[in-house]
Amino acid sequence: MEDFCGSPFWDSSLTWDTYDPFFTPCFELTVLVWAPCVFLWVFTPLEVYYIRTSKYSSMPWGFLNISRLVLTILLFVITLADLIMAIVREGDGAYNVHIVTPAVKLLSFMLTAILAYFHRKNGVNSSGLMFFFWFFLVLFAIPQYRTEIVRYMERSEGEELSFGTGEIVWADYQFLSYMLYFPLIVFQLVSQLFADKFPTKMKSEEYYVKSENPNPEIKASFIRKLLFIWFEPMTWRGFRKPLETEDMWDIRPDDTSRSMVPDFDKHWIDSIAKGERQRQKEKLKKNSKDKNLNSKSTRGSVIIPLFKSFGGPFYFAGFLKLLIDLLSFASPQVLSLLIGFTFSDDPLWHGMIFAVALFLISFITSILNGQYLYRCFLVGFRIRSVLISAIYRKALTISNAAKRDITVGEIVNLMAVDAQRFFELIQYVHIIWSGPLVIALALYFLWDILGVAVVAGLIVMILSLPLNGFVATKLKHYQVKQMARKDERVKLMNETLSGIKVLKLYAWEMSFQEMIQKVRDRELKVILHAAYMNAVIFMAWNVLPFLVTLASFATYVLMDPSNKIDATTAFVALSLFNILRMPMTMVPLLISMLMQTWVSIVRINKFLNSEDLDPNAVSHLKDEHALKIEGATFSWEGDESVLKHINLSVGKGSLAAVVGPVGSGKSSLISSILGETVKKSGSVNTDGSMAFVAQQAWIQNATLKDNILFGKPFDPAWYSKVVDACALTPDIKMLPGGDQTEIGEKGINLSGGQKQRVALARAVYSGADIYLLDDPLSAVDSHVGKHIFEEVIGPRGLLSGKTRLLVTHGISYLPFVDTIYVMSHGEITENGHYDKLIAQKGAFADFIVEHLREMEEDEEELNVIKEALTPSVNGSIIFERAISVRASQTKAQRLSEEF
Repeated sequence: MEDFCGSPFWDSSLTWDTYDPFFTPCFELTVLVWAPCVFLWVFTPLEVYYIRTSKYSSMPWGFLNISRLVLTILLFVITLADLIMAIVREGDGAYNVHIVTPAVKLLSFMLTAILAYFHRKNGVNSSGLMFFFWFFLVLFAIPQYRTEIVRYMERSEGEELSFGTGEIVWADYQFLSYMLYFPLIVFQLVSQLFADKFPTKMKSEEYYVKSENPNPEIKASFIRKLLFIWFEPMTWRGFRKPLETEDMWDIRPDDTSRSMVPDFDKHWIDSIAKGERQRQKEKLKKNSKDKNLNSKSTRGSVIIPLFKSFGGPFYFAGFLKLLIDLLSFASPQVLSLLIGFTFSDDPLWHGMIFAVALFLISFITSILNGQYLYRCFLVGFRIRSVLISAIYRKALTISNAAKRDITVGEIVNLMAVDAQRFFELIQYVHIIWSGPLVIALALYFLWDILGVAVVAGLIVMILSLPLNGFVATKLKHYQVKQMARKDERVKLMNETLSGIKVLKLYAWEMSFQEMIQKVRDRELKVILHAAYMNAVIFMAWNVLPFLVTLASFATYVLMDPSNKIDATTAFVALSLFNILRMPMTMVPLLISMLMQTWVSIVRINKFLNSEDLDPNAVSHLKDEHALKIEGATFSWEGDESVLKHINLSVGKGSLAAVVGPVGSGKSSLISSILGETVKKSGSVNTDGSMAFVAQQAWIQNATLKDNILFGKPFDPAWYSKVVDACALTPDIKMLPGGDQTEIGEKGINLSGGQKQRVALARAVYSGADIYLLDDPLSAVDSHVGKHIFEEVIGPRGLLSGKTRLLVTHGISYLPFVDTIYVMSHGEITENGHYDKLIAQKGAFADFIVEHLREMEEDEEELNVIKEALTPSVNGSIIFERAISVRASQTKAQRLSEEF
């Protein structure tokens, strides 16, 4: 190195064994300059990846990025001048280091300028790599800065400055250059403390989420993120007053389901496909005819997709954990040096270095630990979010056959309990590898201090392992039983609350309370047994560190009379034993959580691998018909067919009705069009968006207005028309808060007719192309039904230009529809216009007569039916006679009620 630098690389007498320490010129010009540059070049690939994955577009020019560019240009010019001076320099003082070091700095400054350009183009408003590069450059430049000042003062005291004579001296040039260079890199470091203007545009609109209260972390600089300074406004706000929901910031775009779920779904689909391929290979090998191999269900696991989706921050948290563990062992070593310093005659600055080192280790460990926990919490939140989303969406697509084995209570527990297990485990899961590493390192360093006496403590630890295995097995067993009991309890509670009205009417409160209490007692019994196991292992592992310490110290003292526990041995060993205590204490908690999470993984995998409805059962191709079914056969659970040989075509903008006796398959037909049944043969195609109104109205726990809008933008004119057409205006006037009245769960504060009209209004407001109406008028009065048909469904209603398929028992509406489909025993027996079907005197005619005999119609409806019958149609006298008889019965019944 002397040939390269002109001085020794390291000189202990100059650097350490002295009261006035200096680094050698070679060390200053190589290590202290090259180290930050090497750091920059090594981590540049990660920075490039970070830039490429940025979702933001370019940032505007501002004071900060212009200032950084100017400072970089000035540094480049100064360093270039240093390089030129070194090249043209002659004499014995010229060495290669004076050329190589400026060249390294020049390349590094060029790289920072390039990175700064791409930071601006890709919306990266703050960079951790840039901060650390300039921080290390300033930190490592301080010794040379001090050296240059001291040497300049020595020269000024010993001789006249050569600048006054017009002769440039190399040492004086170095001093002047460094006096210009050092403030510039300090200014660069200061500029890195602040973030550039935040970009206002995204590269893709799919990532853009408009926020009225954006999270300040997004715009914060790296140092503010590192020290959580961005969170201080919230702490002060919480200090001044209790925090409310309005005080909370919006979550970051990267943490929204919109951003996370697609990535997880992609990996989940790959996992399912991989499981399917593996099962096909097994099938070919075994030539098996096992039905399970032919099943549509697959054996995907959420573990691999979760690692692929969130592995980056998870592994980074593991890297931080590794640094924390390594720094924790640096503290005892420095403590040993500090204690040794108190008994030596070393220079005072040695002790100051050790004390500062202890503080810096503690400070850096605290920062790293905060970032580690933050990353773990973040990964836990993300995993819980995507799992809840996956479970919820799976519940919407699960097949009817699979629904028989899954209860609502189980699905609720999967989202509320099992998904939560992942969040609770993530912050401790790195102890799986960190714990053994820390224990091994602690025993290694203790061996240096206590020698073979450490084996006694190791034996105590080994003896505790069988207890861990036994408790882990029992905890897994109890966790499975606890979740089964919990599912049973939630299912029973759901059924009780769903039928609370009947329960109250029959005064069954005490009976159901006893049933629920018995289930809860069985659940608590399992929880109690699990708590006993946890208590045993927690007690054992909390006592274990003390037993290990006692065994090691006792063996150390007793094995040799010359072994004495002095200050260094005691403090350093106790410090190492204290480090050893944390992983040993966390082992029982980790075992318990691993068992619980494993049970949750099995439960979630089982649910997500359940058979789905066939997404290809209904196609969505362009066609002249809005709805078209050709030769289709459907079943509910894949066995017995409920609909057979269905052929149905509904033109765009037309109104078709489906009629038939109870149980003929009308609602099943609607479900088949929605893709909720198993299609065994044939084809189903829909062309356009679709809205569905079910027999049982579905009402959200929200305001009446929000139930109608259902997330759509508010259009006052259209909203008013829909409310009037659905006969809701009088009801809204009667409600205490108008359409802002809060509707209870399942529409508890609305009548059946009101709920049905709200559901219909929601469908109408959506502006869909196709409307499937499953007997929506059955729950309303006849005059209200007539109003809704005329104003909404009928030929002159709001939906007159839409495609409508109406399931109805109201025969008074049938003359006004374009096509009628008559169903019987799961088949369409007739179809055509009203007059045509009456003339055929087939199933439809029988349905009309049977309906007139059984159903109660008012005089107005009967007259409508009578007028619709064409007198010229042969045999219509049968229907007129039936209408007349029914009208006479209606009048007689009304008179009897009056008297």
